[in-house]
Amino acid sequence: MNEQSYDYVKNQLLYMGFGEEIAQPLKEKMEQGLKEFSLPHTRQFGKDQTDSVLYFSKGDDQQKDLTFFNRFDVTLKQGGKEDLKQTFFVGQQYNYTLQERYNMMDGRFAYREQPKVEPKEVNGEIKMVPTGDTYLGWKGLNFKESDEYGNFLPKTMFWNHEKELNRYPVKELAEPYDKARLLASMQKGNKVNVTVMKGEEEVKATVAANPRMQRFDFYDSNGQSLIVKPVEKQKLAQTENQGQAQGKQDGAKQQQQVSPGPDQKEQSQQADKKESQKAGVGDEQKANLAKARKPGIRV
Repeated sequence: MNEQSYDYVKNQLLYMGFGEEIAQPLKEKMEQGLKEFSLPHTRQFGKDQTDSVLYFSKGDDQQKDLTFFNRFDVTLKQGGKEDLKQTFFVGQQYNYTLQERYNMMDGRFAYREQPKVEPKEVNGEIKMVPTGDTYLGWKGLNFKESDEYGNFLPKTMFWNHEKELNRYPVKELAEPYDKARLLASMQKGNKVNVTVMKGEEEVKATVAANPRMQRFDFYDSNGQSLIVKPVEKQKLAQTENQGQAQGKQDGAKQQQQVSPGPDQKEQSQQADKKESQKAGVGDEQKANLAKARKPGIRV
């Protein structure tokens, strides 16, 4: 067995969210020198469950003895719903994690860098080939369209989510560290726990990005839809500014009464400069694998 090839595939599986427990069965299969093999995998996402089958194969160069992780079929099991199945292909880079794929199958989108592709003739066939450039976009599934094999087609959306999120009365946005963590989790397609400010009241909620509708979806502690309007943050900011201004006036009067002195110099505050990322436009790369696999489409 090629130890370097084993380490590469093992780390690839770990990075993509299949855990450390799959390393041992992977090693056992590779030690057998099989040209092709598959491994089962199960993971819980709250009350939901994904049952996956991972497919591997050896490269054509027998001297190098390289093993490749090609694709995985996922079956999503949710209480009260029909099982949902989808095939995802694996490339050398820019792969989505199992968590992100679960979120896509659950109707959400994941935001990350992807390669731009263009049609080119390869061995007499037209294939989508990477151009070397990349773009940032929200990737999900189009549940209204599927290919001939029953796999839902991919869908890419472009949306300045960070700029839009700043309009909402979410307490965690006030601290850079909390905001960065919130965005990182949300961009994976996760539902994220937040604190919504309604006047002076703090309401615990969860929020998920909805690029399809160019908005954020909020939910209460029972998972029911929660209406949160962006304008509420503006009203909250006005109230806070008025309170701060009144506090400064009261403090100045109190200081003059206690110890009169020369006029104090006014201190100016600098506004934070915010930058929003520009999303490039790219096409979706479609895999063309037909040998020894369950049919599917890469998203």
